[in-house]
Amino acid sequence: MEYLSSFNETGAGMSSTSRETRSSTTLRGQLGLLYAALAVPLLLLQLWWSYHDYRGARERAWDDALAFADAVELAVGQFVDQSGQLLRASAARSGTEWLDSGSCTDDMRALQQVLPFENVLLVTTEGRIVCSAANVSVDASATDWPWFAEWSGAYTIAPAVEADFTGSWIIPLVAPILDSSEGVSGALVGTLPLLELSELLEIRPGERRLTTITDTDGIVIARSTEAERWIGNPLPPSSGSDRTIAPGRSVAEGPDLTGVARTWGQVETDQGWVVYVGVPDAVVFGPAVLEAVWHVGGTLLVVLLAVLLGAWFYTRIAGSLKELATRTRAIEAGEVIPVPSDTPEEVAEVIEHLNDALEGRSRAESGERAARDRFASLFDNAVFGISVSTTDGRFLQVNRALVKMLGYESEEALLSAGPTALFQDSAAREAILRDIVSDDNSTIAPRDVQLQRADGSPIIVRVGGHIRSGPHDDAVFEAIVQDVTEERRRDEQFRQNQKMEAIGQLAGGVAHDFNNLLTVIAGNVELLEDDLDHDDPLRQDLGQIAKATQRARSLTRRLLTFSRPSREGVSVVDLNEVIPELSKMLVPLLGETVRLRHELTDESSTVPIDPGEMEQIVVNLVLNARDAIGNDGEILITSNPSTRSLESGVRQGVEVCVRDDGVGMDLPTQQRIFEPFFTTKPMGEGSGLGLSSVYGIVQRVGGSIEVDSEAGRGTEVRVWFPVLEPARAEGAPAVPTATDGGERVLVVEDDELVRTFVGRALESGGFAVHLTSGGEEALAYVRSSSESVDLVLSDVVMPGMGGRELATALAKEAPLVPVLFMSGYVDGELLDKELEDRPEALIRKPFTVEELHSRVRRTLDGVGDVAFGRKDQTGGIGVGKPDQNRSTLDTDSS
Repeated sequence: MEYLSSFNETGAGMSSTSRETRSSTTLRGQLGLLYAALAVPLLLLQLWWSYHDYRGARERAWDDALAFADAVELAVGQFVDQSGQLLRASAARSGTEWLDSGSCTDDMRALQQVLPFENVLLVTTEGRIVCSAANVSVDASATDWPWFAEWSGAYTIAPAVEADFTGSWIIPLVAPILDSSEGVSGALVGTLPLLELSELLEIRPGERRLTTITDTDGIVIARSTEAERWIGNPLPPSSGSDRTIAPGRSVAEGPDLTGVARTWGQVETDQGWVVYVGVPDAVVFGPAVLEAVWHVGGTLLVVLLAVLLGAWFYTRIAGSLKELATRTRAIEAGEVIPVPSDTPEEVAEVIEHLNDALEGRSRAESGERAARDRFASLFDNAVFGISVSTTDGRFLQVNRALVKMLGYESEEALLSAGPTALFQDSAAREAILRDIVSDDNSTIAPRDVQLQRADGSPIIVRVGGHIRSGPHDDAVFEAIVQDVTEERRRDEQFRQNQKMEAIGQLAGGVAHDFNNLLTVIAGNVELLEDDLDHDDPLRQDLGQIAKATQRARSLTRRLLTFSRPSREGVSVVDLNEVIPELSKMLVPLLGETVRLRHELTDESSTVPIDPGEMEQIVVNLVLNARDAIGNDGEILITSNPSTRSLESGVRQGVEVCVRDDGVGMDLPTQQRIFEPFFTTKPMGEGSGLGLSSVYGIVQRVGGSIEVDSEAGRGTEVRVWFPVLEPARAEGAPAVPTATDGGERVLVVEDDELVRTFVGRALESGGFAVHLTSGGEEALAYVRSSSESVDLVLSDVVMPGMGGRELATALAKEAPLVPVLFMSGYVDGELLDKELEDRPEALIRKPFTVEELHSRVRRTLDGVGDVAFGRKDQTGGIGVGKPDQNRSTLDTDSS
C-alpha cells in the first residue's frame, strides 16, 4: 500500500526529527543555558558599571582641563594686560617728550630693563623709527611691518610675527602717543617675546598636562613643551570630536600633535586667543579601567566556581541517566529493560514506566498492522472503484475494481495515466476540481461524472468521497467510484417511456374526440350515398368528403397506434417472408444510388403483429434511412435471434436491425425522434408521425426499440420482437355479412351526433333501435320496458355510468343480453383483460355502416365466439354462442 507506506515513512521521519530536536535539549545543554542566564546579566551589570565609571572619569577630565585652561587664560591675560598698562603709562608720560627730543635710546633701554619686552621702539605716525632699545638698521621703517599699516591709532595687540632685527617670535604691543590736542603723533611699541608666555605654561614635574595657546589666526604663540619648535607655526586641525560647553568654552577628544590621545579643555581669552589644555587618556581612564578589570574578573571567577560546582552535580546526575539511556536501547529490539539492584529509586521508577509504555506500544503496533491489513484487503477486493489522487493530477493509489472498470491492463497503467487521462475535456476536470476545493465541507457529496475508458469509450461514474491532508501536508481526494452507465441508460429509457406514454395519452384523447366526429361524417356520407341515384351529381362531392374522411381516419388510427394498442385483427407474421417481399417493393422507391440488402436468420421469426403494422415499421425505417443517406449509400436489414430478460421472465425473440451509412443524428435529435409531429424535414415534407407510430406498434406487441447514431457516422435502429410458437400462428376468422333479422338493439352513446348516426345506420340494416344518452337511462329502459333487448351497443367512456358499469348492472338485470362496446378512445384502464384478449367485443370508431352491420350481426349470431359476458359452467367468465340468439352477460371487466 504505497499511500499508507508514505504515511508510515512520514511518521518515521517525524520520530527521527523528534530525536534530533531532543539532542539539542540535553541536561548538559540546559545547565549551560542556566549558567548563561546567570553569568550574562552579571557581566552586563559589570560592563554597565564600568561604562558609568568611564563616563564619570571623562566628565571629571573635562572639568579639570577647563579649570586649568581658565587658570592659564587668567595668568596670561594678567601678564599681557599688566605689560600693556605699563607701556601705555610710559607713552602717556614721556612719549611726546621723547618724540620732540629725538634722542631716547637710553630711555628705551631703561624701559626694556623694567618691562618684560624684548625691545622697545618709538615710531612716528609715518612709520619712522625714532629710537630703539635694540640696535636696528638705519633703513628700517615701521611701514615694513604688516600690522603697522592696519594700525588704527588705538592701543593694539598685534598678531605674532617674527622680529626682523632679532629673528625671534614676538607679539607687538602698540601704545599711542597723544599730543596736546589729543591727536596721535606717534606710538610706543613693546615687543613681547612669546617664550616669556611659554614660561608661564611650564608644568610641575610629574604632571602630564599639555598647554597650547594660539592667536586669532590659529598660530601657536605659546606651548608648555617644545615651545621653540611650535611657536609661530599654525596649529593643525583637530581629528577628534568637539563639544561646546558655553560661548568661548568647549571640550574635545582627540590626539595631540604627537599622536597622544587626550581630553581637551578649550577657553578663549579676551585678546581672542585660544588656550588648549590636554590631559592624557591614560591619566583620565586608568583608574576606571583598573576598577572595571577588578569587577569583571571577580564576576568571571564567581561564574567559574559555579560552573565547576554544576559540573560536579552534572557528573553525579548524568551518570545514572546515561546508564538508563544505555538500557533503554533494548526497546528497539523489543526487550524489557532490566532493573539492576543498585539502580537509584528514581531511575528504577522511570524504567518501570518505560516498560509499561513498551508493552502498550507493542500492542498498538500489532493493532495498527492488523487494521492496515484489513484496509488493504477491503481496498483491493472492493466491488466498487477506490482511488486516492492529488489536486495537481496524480493518482497515489487505485484498486483493482477501478482498473477493471476503466479498462486498463494493470494498476501501474492507470497510475501512470493519471486522472487527467480520464477526461476528454480538461476543462470539465478543472471545473469539478474547483467545486471540490472551494467546498468548505471536507466530505464531497456523490456526483455523476462522464469519463472515458482506456479505449476511449465513454463511461458515466458516480464519484463521492472526502478531502484530507496527505503525507506531505498536501490535499488529497479519497474517492469512491461506481459505474452508473447502465443505471443512467435505464433511467433515460424510463423517462423516455414516461414521456412517450404521456404523449400517447394526449394523442389518444385527441383521436377519441376526432373519431367521434369522423364516425358521424363518414357514416352520414355513406347513408346519403345510399339515398342518391347512381347518376346523381352530388355523389362526386360526397366521394370527395368520403376520401377526406378516410385520410383523416388513417391519421387518427396512426395516432391511436402510437398511444395505445389496437387489438382488432391481431395476427402473426413471419419476418423471413415479409421482409424480402417488402424489399422488392421498396427498391424502386430508393432510387438507383441507394442499395438495399437483407441478411435474415434461418431460425423461426414468427411474431404477433398485424402484417400491415409490420409493413409500416419496415417502410418507415427504410425510408428514413434513405433520407439520411442522400445521394449514395447502402441500407442493410438484418435479423438475429435474441433473448431478453423481462419482468415476466426470460423471453425468446428476434432482433431486426436497419443500418445505414448516412449523416447520423446528434444526441438531442435522438432524444426526440419518437415524439409525434417531430421531424427534421422541411415544412410540408413530413408529418412527424412515422417513427412515433413505429414506437407505438413495437411497445404494443411487447417489443423494444433502440437507436445508436452519431453525427457523420450513420444510424442503426434495432427492433426486438417476441416470437410465437408455430402452433399459435393462426389467421383471422372470416367476417360474415349482416342479414336482416329485426333484432332490437339498445344504443347507449353520450354524443348526440354519434348516437343519431348509429341509430340511422342500424335501422338501415333492418334492426330495431332504441337510443339512450347514458348508462343510467339505458339501465332504466331495460328495467321498465316490456320489449326485449337482443343486444346492447354501448360506448365505453361516458359521463356518470360508463360502459363497464352498465355491463356489470345488466349482468344482474338481463344476464342473457350480450354487450358490444364501441369507442374511439382505447385505454387500458377502461378495458379489462377479457376485452383486450377479445378485440371482436369492441368496434372502434370511426366505422362504416357496413362494418357496423357486420359486427352487430356477428355478435348476435355468436360467429367466432365473440359474444361478451356469458358465465361458463365453472362460474368463470367465458365467451361462446348464445342460446336462441341470446348470450348471457357478465362483467367483472374493468
